[in-house]
Amino acid sequence: MRRLLLLCLLLPCWLSARELIIGGTLEPPLKWLDEGGQPRGLDVDLVTAIFGTLKVPIRIELIDSGARLTRGAETGAYDLVMTHSYKPEREAYLLYPKQSHLRHSWHFFVRKGDAGKIHYQHLSDLKPWRIGITRDFSYTPELMAAMTDPGYQFQEIPINALQLRKLIAGRIDTVPLPLVTAFAQIKQEGLEGRLDYLPKPLKTGLYYSAWTRARADADTPALMAAYDAELLRMKQDGRLKALYDKYGIPYVAP
Repeated sequence: MRRLLLLCLLLPCWLSARELIIGGTLEPPLKWLDEGGQPRGLDVDLVTAIFGTLKVPIRIELIDSGARLTRGAETGAYDLVMTHSYKPEREAYLLYPKQSHLRHSWHFFVRKGDAGKIHYQHLSDLKPWRIGITRDFSYTPELMAAMTDPGYQFQEIPINALQLRKLIAGRIDTVPLPLVTAFAQIKQEGLEGRLDYLPKPLKTGLYYSAWTRARADADTPALMAAYDAELLRMKQDGRLKALYDKYGIPYVAP
């Protein structure tokens, strides 16, 4: 830790003044463009805070295509890309830091009044209830297999944004959704206080801001270490949780 602290203190002295280009996809409340075309969101605030502390200039570019972002990472259009889960195949073009900033968790959402009577420890616990699912979504292998079991009551629709409205209307009893996406919609549509989620996650995964191999240079390892050290401090002193609170996202320590 002493070496990392010294690294952070020395960083502005030796790091080149080259501006880092940070890419991401549009994904409110993590990242979006405001009416003036300026990047906003939790991820944007996070990298702005970290690299501001490190005195490293950045430019954030948000696009609407994950495929384009991947191509840009592979070809060196970006120095970093935001909010990527770890997959071994991505190591061919990405360098992952040690610290993640987001634990993306999927939970079963229910109406507030049903939170005490609908329980989930095993998927079979949900057989008595109508479960909303969205066409072409990638769920867990267990849930995908259950969709072929006539003992379950699945209701499929093509538009995921309609799931919470169906739940409120009583047309389904529960629906698996990522916390970040669900709470953004709850806030946007004024549904606070009407919904809850079951504590056990359906699935969970860590997400990172990753460096691209195509633009990495001799300074990259030390800069990544300094990034890790500052993000760890943000976790420890509550600044990361404060960003979650700002955007109404439940904080699950990454």
